[in-house]
Amino acid sequence: MNTTKEGQIIGVMNEFLNVWASRDMDTIMSYWSPNVTLYGTGMDEKRVGKDEVQFQIERDFAQSEEFSCTLDWNQVGTNGNVAWIASDVTVMVKVPGAQEMSFPARLSTVMQNYDGRWLFEHFHLSVAAAGQDEGDSF
Repeated sequence: MNTTKEGQIIGVMNEFLNVWASRDMDTIMSYWSPNVTLYGTGMDEKRVGKDEVQFQIERDFAQSEEFSCTLDWNQVGTNGNVAWIASDVTVMVKVPGAQEMSFPARLSTVMQNYDGRWLFEHFHLSVAAAGQDEGDSF
């Protein structure tokens, strides 16, 4: 077990991603703070609070047969009881009636430590703009 704070944060993220892939909703929901904000890839995927986050996850599950996400690169920062991660990830999803898809995405989070447990305050998973040429800002 990694005892550095950064190692602990990556450990929590990996645990969470494994639980998400298992679709254990009760355990998934235990990782969120009460006032969490979440951004996803869809235009309508802005969620505030645990109830809205659960709605989003239930929708994700209803529209997929499998989902997993692996961390490829990470930058972790901490300050006291707050931590943040910026990650390049690979997302794998199987949509009903379609083949399994795998694609690169970006994940950023802010966590806060509540009585020894790191919980997500903010979670953002998105795909880079498709059509924007490398070297172009817009």
